[in-house]
Amino acid sequence: MDKKHSGGINIGTSSILVTFVLLALVTFAALSYMSARSDYVLSKEAADRTASYYDANRMAEIYLANIEALLSKHASSCSDRKEFLDGIEKVFADNEKIEVAEEEGGEKSLSYSIAVTSGQNLNVKLLVHYPDISDDSLFKVDRWKTEVNRQWLESVKEGEEGESGTKLLF
Repeated sequence: MDKKHSGGINIGTSSILVTFVLLALVTFAALSYMSARSDYVLSKEAADRTASYYDANRMAEIYLANIEALLSKHASSCSDRKEFLDGIEKVFADNEKIEVAEEEGGEKSLSYSIAVTSGQNLNVKLLVHYPDISDDSLFKVDRWKTEVNRQWLESVKEGEEGESGTKLLF
């Protein structure tokens, strides 16, 4: 009598099943590692940019304090509004970072820019006014804003790679 083996799972089928399960586990492990690594890199870049912004903000505050001290000293030596406004350019003539401009109505503005990253600047604009009884401040902050650095943008448009190694597609 011949005994035939009927039904059941062969050894070959279980080996193939184990191989596919192991392959799936290795694939998921590799994908998890890649995802975690890219999240880490992205988080590090965000932390670096945030730290750069706060460093630039701190430097802008230092500039602001120095400007206030210079304007206060200048205001104490002036007898009227016209003398105060006319002398502002002289006060900041030796500082190449601070730009003095004349606004509408004869008012003066002071502008300066601090680099946040190679592609971003923190731009500050102050509207200077003579202190009076109703307002004893020397200036009003008109703009405190991060903006794209135009020189960086032009270099990226020309095909040079940016700080992250990417090119802009325009």
